[in-house]
Amino acid sequence: MAASSSSAHLTECVYNVPMPQDMNSHTVGLDINGALARNLKHFAESKLFTLGPMPVQAFLDEFLPDSNLDGRGGMLSSDGAFSSVPKRGQSSADICKPLIAALNQSTSRKSRCPGFVFEDVASRSVQPRRLGHMKPHICCFANDFVDEALGPDKASRAELGFAELFLEIQPDPTCDFYNDPAPGANAETRASHQIGQDYDPEDDVPQVLESIKALGQHIAYVQEVFCRQFRIHFFTVSLAGSRARLFRWDRSGCIVSESFDIREHPELLCEFLWRFSQTSVITRGHDTTVKYASAEHEDIFCKLIDEETRLQIGLTGEELRRAVAQHYEPGKVMIVQVPMEGATLGHRQFLFSRPIMSAASLAGRGTRGYWAVDLSRRMVVFMKDTWRPRSLDELEGDTLRHLHDADVGNVPFLVAHGDVISATSRTEYQTTKTEEYASLPWVCRVGDKAAHISRRRHYRLILGPVGYDLRYFQGADELLHATYDAFIAMLDALRKDSRLHRDISAGNVILVRERGSEPDSRRRGYLIDWESSSHVDDAGLALKPGRAGTWEFMSIKMLSDVTGNERQTIEDDMESLLYVVLYCALLWLPHNLSDQEVSETYTRFFEFSTRHSGVAVGGDGKASNAYSRRYTRDIAFDCPAVKVWLDTIMDYCSPREGAEKGKWTPDHVDAFWSDFLNTQALDRRGRVAHHTSTSSSASTADSITHLSTSVHAHDPTPARGRSPFHALPSPVTDTRRPAVAGAATKRTTRASTAVESAPRPKRTRTTVTQARRRERPDPSPLRRSQRIQDQQSRKNSEESRPATRSSGRKANAPASGTRAGQSSRGARGRGRGRGRGRGAAPRK
Repeated sequence: MAASSSSAHLTECVYNVPMPQDMNSHTVGLDINGALARNLKHFAESKLFTLGPMPVQAFLDEFLPDSNLDGRGGMLSSDGAFSSVPKRGQSSADICKPLIAALNQSTSRKSRCPGFVFEDVASRSVQPRRLGHMKPHICCFANDFVDEALGPDKASRAELGFAELFLEIQPDPTCDFYNDPAPGANAETRASHQIGQDYDPEDDVPQVLESIKALGQHIAYVQEVFCRQFRIHFFTVSLAGSRARLFRWDRSGCIVSESFDIREHPELLCEFLWRFSQTSVITRGHDTTVKYASAEHEDIFCKLIDEETRLQIGLTGEELRRAVAQHYEPGKVMIVQVPMEGATLGHRQFLFSRPIMSAASLAGRGTRGYWAVDLSRRMVVFMKDTWRPRSLDELEGDTLRHLHDADVGNVPFLVAHGDVISATSRTEYQTTKTEEYASLPWVCRVGDKAAHISRRRHYRLILGPVGYDLRYFQGADELLHATYDAFIAMLDALRKDSRLHRDISAGNVILVRERGSEPDSRRRGYLIDWESSSHVDDAGLALKPGRAGTWEFMSIKMLSDVTGNERQTIEDDMESLLYVVLYCALLWLPHNLSDQEVSETYTRFFEFSTRHSGVAVGGDGKASNAYSRRYTRDIAFDCPAVKVWLDTIMDYCSPREGAEKGKWTPDHVDAFWSDFLNTQALDRRGRVAHHTSTSSSASTADSITHLSTSVHAHDPTPARGRSPFHALPSPVTDTRRPAVAGAATKRTTRASTAVESAPRPKRTRTTVTQARRRERPDPSPLRRSQRIQDQQSRKNSEESRPATRSSGRKANAPASGTRAGQSSRGARGRGRGRGRGRGAAPRK
């Protein structure tokens, strides 16, 4: 039967792979306190990468083509398949229970989805109603792996590591995520129709908020699947009452189908499940280029990772074991092949296990970084697994080769790199597909702006050496020597290859202890992550316009750019390096500021942002400090030389009245810095951890988990910008994750919640644009008022229906022909008051 064939193919897949952990064995990126902010960020981002509503039959034919129309002997009839599923329920359980029974229905010869089983996963949680602990309502597992997926530990999230697809359920049709246009709408109507939910904090309509939170949670599950599996794409199903939508997700975005009623059209869901069960694992979305390593290879990997960790950070005993666990999980070592330089040089095999960083957003590069082992050379290297934009002029591996050919110092060396070839063809590559449908006539707007979808190709890059993030520095001596090493790399790249880095950040400078050096020797700084770099013209301006970098460390000029046309210079990169040193000194060197003062300085100086004409702008704190030294003038470090360095470099960068001008040049800075290191006494130790409160995503950022998407000219938004709900900050801890050479380990660009008392520097562009913005009338309250009236009208209509005594529920939905999407903005009366304190759609 097809089921056995399907089961055999599943052995090609790698399931339930490790996720990044900190030194305390906590999974990075899943902290409970940040769950609401993450989900709301997912919702906001989804407006820019979602396409729909795609006709259901077209969805099936495009993504699950039926190549065996005659081989349907094992398929159950769809007649009345879901008649036991109510049109609406008081809770999700009212839908789940009969739906699971229908999905798993089978006879001795026929079944709904051969080779797979559907299980209630939502109840398998230690706190099934708490955000961050919640799991999808229903998961589909391969028969061979269901026991492993449903182990005894409810705290485990292995279900998402084995899920072939999942179904999320809201109890009522009015809880639909989207609002389809009227049947038969022409292309012009569709082009202007908005299917996504609108949200404004002033609305405060619980039913709308509930649906928005539920969509954010749905995307969070998908993102976690991509972290726990090796995926090219993934399918999900959402139900609002008995109305369903099909989803296909990849690293470019999402395609969502039209809504359909599984009671009235059971054949559509049945067809989806049948085709899903009969197709290959590749069509179901698995990346089969990753294989499990042998026991012999795992032993090699474990031994070499242990040795490298001991060399880099000099730990022993239990501390060493915990450090090694950041790179290795027993029984979870994988192997991949990566092409060597030149097509004729073949491939080399690399072993890897637990990533040190993983992307926090679904759409984008999806970067994962690993300490890996070069099997042929028996050496530890870094592997960067990412989905690069197809539009790149130059691969990062080629950039590194050019830098080395030009003898640029303090940059990683290239081992191997290349696009990932499809497992089914030697001439095709693993690419995203979402972008191929962006211009089709069925596409409607999801948000206020048109979707921005990039075509991406899977790419792997192998680099050396490995090391630890700059935020692991031991004292002022290591901090200022390592950043000087990075400064030399910047100057070398400019002078020898006419290239700017454009993403100078604390995550992109790593500390490396060279082999043969003393255990307590000073580590060398390497400047990594050159994927956003750009050549310059004769005037020293980057050929690529717009922002590219990490929000906290961008120069004032780039943060105030609203046009996307500004071009960076070496002075902008130097300014970013100044902020890197200040950032590290503020958070991890002993000084006289209280934790509260550190928190306020961090938020206002590094994170502040606002919006002008829909574009994020910032730099107010930096501009204020440049003008008056507002944030740095009163800092007294235990190591006085640190303040000498900061004051001098800031005077070079932004000389105050009466100070000597013209010193903000590479030569002047180099002369001062090199002399400073030769003459000043710097503490070798003395690292401290200031317990500060920064943004809600700080713990994730400090663990080097990021969006992996640079801020480009046409998308200049801080990636961790304020959510629609203005999530509150959470503390920075000292569980800093290591970063390694070649990793895209920058902290994601982000913006903090605007602080009312944040300084407004004199005569800055940001101040002027804010004033102009306040002068213009805002038409949104009028649109908002009409939307609230529509929502209230629909709520009243829903609540006026008579209840059905026998069931205890309200009467069924309107007669067929009324799309659930048409009332998706209506009041979700049955959700009112549920889920209090959880910040997500109710788990019922």
